[in-house]
Formats: sequence, C-alpha cells, structure tokens
Amino acid sequence: MGTVASDSVPENVETATQSQTQDNLRIFLKHLYAECVYRYQNDTYDADDPSVSLGAATDYDLDLPESFSPVPRYLEDAVLNEGAIDMRNVDEELAEKEELMATVLSATMATNQRPQQRLFCPLNFDGYLCWPRTPAGTVLSQYCPEFVEGFNSKFLAHKTCLENGSWFRHPVSNQTWSNYTNCVDYEDLEFRQFINELYVKGYALSLLALLISIIIFLGFKSLRCTRIRIHVHLFASLACTCVAWILWYRLVVERNETIAENPLWCSGLHLVVHYFMLVNYFWMFCEGLHLHLVLVVVFVKDTIVMRWFIVISWLSPIPIAVVYGLARHFTSPDNKHCWINDSLYLWIFSVPITLSLLASFIFLINVLRVIVRKLHPQSAQPAPLAIRKAVRATIILVPLFGLQHFLLPYRPDAGTRLDRFYQLLSVVLVSLQGLVVSFLFCFANHDVTFAIRTLLNKWLPRLVTAPPAGSNTGQMATTTPSRELGV
Repeated sequence: MGTVASDSVPENVETATQSQTQDNLRIFLKHLYAECVYRYQNDTYDADDPSVSLGAATDYDLDLPESFSPVPRYLEDAVLNEGAIDMRNVDEELAEKEELMATVLSATMATNQRPQQRLFCPLNFDGYLCWPRTPAGTVLSQYCPEFVEGFNSKFLAHKTCLENGSWFRHPVSNQTWSNYTNCVDYEDLEFRQFINELYVKGYALSLLALLISIIIFLGFKSLRCTRIRIHVHLFASLACTCVAWILWYRLVVERNETIAENPLWCSGLHLVVHYFMLVNYFWMFCEGLHLHLVLVVVFVKDTIVMRWFIVISWLSPIPIAVVYGLARHFTSPDNKHCWINDSLYLWIFSVPITLSLLASFIFLINVLRVIVRKLHPQSAQPAPLAIRKAVRATIILVPLFGLQHFLLPYRPDAGTRLDRFYQLLSVVLVSLQGLVVSFLFCFANHDVTFAIRTLLNKWLPRLVTAPPAGSNTGQMATTTPSRELGV
C-alpha cells in the first residue's frame, strides 16, 4: 500500500500541501458533524410519545478532539468502529454474521416488550457519516464517503439499529460500529499494494547496482580522484536510502499491528529514512556545485572542497532531522501510527530539498551554457553536433542532480487513471535512480571500462584483449570530468 504508501521521495516536496489538505479535512469534518447535529437533532419522529428513547445525541462533542484522526492515509490506520478496528484485519463474513445474530437476538428479546413501545437509536456521527435517529430494528444504508482515500462512493455503508434501541456494537471492540467493509475499493487497494512491491524491488535493484559501483570505484587506484570520491559518497547515501526504504516497507507499511502499536523504533526509522533522503539531495547538490566549480572556477583545492562537501551533505541534515523529530514527537496529533501520515512539519525537509533542486537546476543551465560555448561553430564543430552533445549532457546530468523529480510536481486526485500513471512513473524515477546513476557514471564510464579491461587482460590475457594504447592516460579521470558528459 503506498502510501500506502506511502511515502516516496518526490512526494516530500508536496507534503506541505498534502498536510494542509489533512488540516482542511479536519475542519471539514467539524462542519460535517455540526451540520449533522443541526439537521437531525430536532427530528423526534413523535415528540408526544413518552416511550421514545432519545438517548445521547452522539458520542462526540461539537468540537472534535485534537486526537481525532479524521481520514486514514490509504487505510494505513483505517478504522471501522470509530478508531479501533483495522480494516484489513476484519473478517467481513464473520462480522456480518455477528451483526445478523445480534439483530435476531435483540428482536427475540423485544417480543416481551409492550407492543406500543417505540424505540429509536440516537443520532450518531462516527467520524465519516451522519446517522440520524433510526427506528429500532432498522438497517440504515448510505453511500460511502467520497473523501476517504480507498473508499468508493458508489458503494453503500450501513449501520444496524437493534430492536432494543441501541446501535450495533462490534463484538471485538464493543464499540458502536458502522459497517464500511463494503466501501473499500479492493481493486485500487491491490494496485497500491502492487506499487509498493515494485518500490521494494526497484530499491533492491538499485542497491545491488550501487554496491557494485562502490566496490569498483574503491578497488582501482586509477579512479581515485575528487570527482569519483564525490560519486562514492553519493552512491553510498543512495544505498543507505534504499536499505532504509526497504526496511520501512517491510517492517512498518506491511505490518498493521506495528502501525497500531506505534513503537518508538518505527518513528526512529521514519527519521532515518528522511535523513538519508535529505543527504541524497545534498550530495546531488554537491555534484552540481563541483562540476560548476571545475568548469567555471577551474582552480579548486580538492581537499578543502571535499571537507566542506562532507559537512554539507552528511552533517548538516542531522540538526534538520532532530528539529523535525522533536517537533513531531511533542505534537500529539502527529505522534502516532509510526508517523506514516503526512504532517505539516514535513516542510522542515521540503524547504531545503526544494532549494537544493533549484540550485542544481541552475548548475545544469550553467553547465549547458559552457558546453555550447565550448562547441561553438567557430571551433569547427557543426552547430547540430553542439546541440546533440548538450542534449546528451542534459540526459546524463538530470539523474545525477536529482532533477527528474521535477517531472512529479503535482500528484493527481487519488483513484484516477492519471494517478495510476503518476504512481508508475514515480516508481521508475524514484526507486530506480540508483540503478540509472550506477549505469551512467560507473558501468558506462570510459575510465571504469578501461580499468576493468586492463585488469581482466592481466588475469585472462587469452580471453580479454588489452584496451587500445593511448586510449587512457591513467590521469584522465582526474583531469577531465566533462569526459563523463561525452563532450
């Protein structure tokens, strides 16, 4: 479940908007409840009948409590009994049998009551729908609420008023229960579970490719230069992110009991995931900054540059993550369900991520400007060739700088075909980023292939021919970073 999952990397750029939506939804539900009371509180059916049992108007106060969780994020913490039963753990057939049995039992008990006695179940707002006062022995049906993600508003929910004038209570929780089991759009649920599985497999492929790339970079002395060291740090942060996301999906998203119990370690894992995500963006920013310095400033002291890059990328995200963690921990509505739902405090991550992406975009424009000027027609290079090389450089640099996330600026409405396309595109652009950068900057890198062919020729001279003489000076990796761009 994705969101069930939830929570992919580009979505954090839009989390502030999503959190505002959740806040607006809370206000909407308060108005919905107020409308429920205003609409039905005077509906007494027969005010002159003293045998009518009015009962309490509802279990909620007019002002919903702050701890009230209005809408679950795609059934991660979905409830059927106003906050206690996980929808995926409910035996629908058994629940309906229990409901029918309770109805029959109450009807049997009611035979001893006076024939003229009229009972009604009281007005009730369960957090999703308003259920008016209902005659005893009645099953009331309404269309499912359309504002609940994962529900289909074309389906019907129902609530049973027993013969004794009380609403049916769930046998497990003993709380008033509205039957929303028929509201779940299982086709959409299966699709989101499929998306989550694709995310896990994509992260696993990226992790494998990143680990191989890191081993190659560290294993050849000819590849040890500032540019490659930056690649190693970026690949290491991407690998850590892949591991964190896989653990998040397997240990939290797929385990409903963990979400319900909300142990401290799952909130810590949430922090770790977002910390490494921020580290990724900062290292992608450093990749762009270093390329900008090499092409524009030219003379750069590598030791000083690497020292600052490490501070910016590995250390500066720590206080940001700590501030976010403390803010969310001491805010009761946000400190639950393993922090799987969006929070307004996610802007603490979204702001630096957005700024780093904008800076990387500026670096990309500047790099292209330098490439086009370098391949000016006066240099005997045809103009179309200069354009082709600039396009090639753009394609190579976009995943390195993380600019593919600009392709996911806005998430469509849930349940639409466009949303499904968005989900599939997000899987490709997010979970496979590690695989793409590994291929472009390691497996397809000229310096890497030269070093590997040289080694294999030394070990297996009969099977692998030596690379052409003069195709690599041995210092090419340290002097021409633009070689990776094909210019």
